[in-house]
Amino acid sequence: MEYQGQQSCETDLEKKKTNHSWQFPDFTGHAKEEVTENDLIYDDERTKGIGKELITEGLFVWYGHFQVLSDKPLLVRTSGSHIQMNFSLQSSTTYFSETSSKPFVRFKTQQHNLFLLPERNLVVQWKHNEQVEVFAVNMSTDFFFNNLPATHPLYMHFQRGIDAVLPAFMSMRNLPLTSKMISSLFEILNCSYSGYHKSLFIKAKVIELMALQFEQYEQLPLPDITSSLKEADKEKMHLARKILSENLDKPWSLKDIARQIGTNEFNLKKYFKEVFGKPVFGYLHDLRMENSMLMLQQPGSKIGEISQKTGYKNPTHFTAAFKKYYGILPNKIRIGIFNLIHFSEYIMQLFSEYSGETSMLEVI
Repeated sequence: MEYQGQQSCETDLEKKKTNHSWQFPDFTGHAKEEVTENDLIYDDERTKGIGKELITEGLFVWYGHFQVLSDKPLLVRTSGSHIQMNFSLQSSTTYFSETSSKPFVRFKTQQHNLFLLPERNLVVQWKHNEQVEVFAVNMSTDFFFNNLPATHPLYMHFQRGIDAVLPAFMSMRNLPLTSKMISSLFEILNCSYSGYHKSLFIKAKVIELMALQFEQYEQLPLPDITSSLKEADKEKMHLARKILSENLDKPWSLKDIARQIGTNEFNLKKYFKEVFGKPVFGYLHDLRMENSMLMLQQPGSKIGEISQKTGYKNPTHFTAAFKKYYGILPNKIRIGIFNLIHFSEYIMQLFSEYSGETSMLEVI
């Protein structure tokens, strides 16, 4: 990411005659029990693809998956300061101030950050002919500050940005997306609730995403700013991720992966964590668990088959790993634990199991 203060000179973007503009919707006064949802189709001279937007009290969620047909930037008109979580799934997205020749943030594939967009227009640009997939969660300042302790360092940092009408960032370096974040984004897009239930669900997931971002920022070691990681090495790490995600059933070793992407084990271990924020096998474990969750929710799913598809030869080992990861047994997913109609039945079963375990402990 690159942050460059404000400049008053005429910009290259202005020379391109930005005649494409978009107005941020007013989402600050939306009723708390309502969710406005729109499926989007992009089919014009700039973009071709699909998207979705969700608006509820204090939140505006936008998802886009499209091909860029023009190199003309997009002028974004804002009506007030707000906080944005940007998750770049596939794209190189660049943000400019309307009056600056240099970007104040640039996202690459599989990067995220949380930042303040002050009360001023901005310009967004994607690369011509690029396939873009991006997810942006926009929060009102009230929503953000109500869910952040006043003692948190970012609280005053973002307040100062609002006062100065300047962007402010959680991290001055974009961070790598994690599989848990992607899972939360997927759940927001595919939420089946309606009415105020949906509003509650979306708010809860946004707060979960904030927690995941803050946890990563506060606890995970950030890449060394003196790192000399080359683009070719980054591409190899993305290739490693692709190979793993498409072959979850294989018993990988670092040596096997390194050989396939044309590097050595040392560089694989070092660079993979720098690009994705987790060790190779930690990331692979996340992929296996979250793919297994999706498969378990499919009609007719069988735990034995899922365990094999996710690299576990023994269903018992898979069950133990799943229980440790999610805190619930996989067969509870299969009987519909997330459907409200089964909830009371599940609670009774848990109580019965707990009582049984207590009795056994007392006997012992």
